[in-house]
Amino acid sequence: MEKLILKIKYDGCYDIINELVEKAFKTIELNLPPDIYITYVPMYRKKEKRRGFNQAELIAKKVGERTNRPVVKLLEKIKDNRSQVGLGPQERAENVKNVFKMIEVRPQSMWQNVLIVDDVYTTGATVGECVRVLKKSGVKNVWGFTLSRKMSIQNY
Repeated sequence: MEKLILKIKYDGCYDIINELVEKAFKTIELNLPPDIYITYVPMYRKKEKRRGFNQAELIAKKVGERTNRPVVKLLEKIKDNRSQVGLGPQERAENVKNVFKMIEVRPQSMWQNVLIVDDVYTTGATVGECVRVLKKSGVKNVWGFTLSRKMSIQNY
C-alpha cells in the first residue's frame, strides 16, 4: 500500500485511487449520516500547484461519488510546514499545529457532520489537527477516512 501511495503522490499515478477506494469499500462498511459533507486535508497552495493535484482531494471525490455525498473544501493550509516523513509522534503534532484554518463557505450551522479524507494515517497528527479546527469552527461530528494506516513502532 505504501508503494502505491508513493506512486500516486510522486509519480502522478492518481488513476490508482479509484481502484483503492473501491477495494476499501469492499473491506469496510461506511455508515454515514445522510447529511454528512466530505472534505479533505488540504495542501499548501504552492505545493499543490507544483504537484498538479492534491491526492486527498482526489480520494475525497471518489468517496463522495461512491457514497453520493457532497465534497466541499472546508479547510485551507495556511503555512508551508515541513514534511511529516521521518518525524516522531510529538514532532508530527508540533509540525501541524496551527497550519490549517476553516474556510467560511456557508453558514456554520450546515456543518453538523463531516467526513475528513486523507491518504495515509500514521500517528493521526494531521487529521487530528484538522478535526480540532473543524470542531472549533462549529462542526459537531467528524469521521475520518484514509486509504492506508501506516503501522510503525513508536517510542512514547
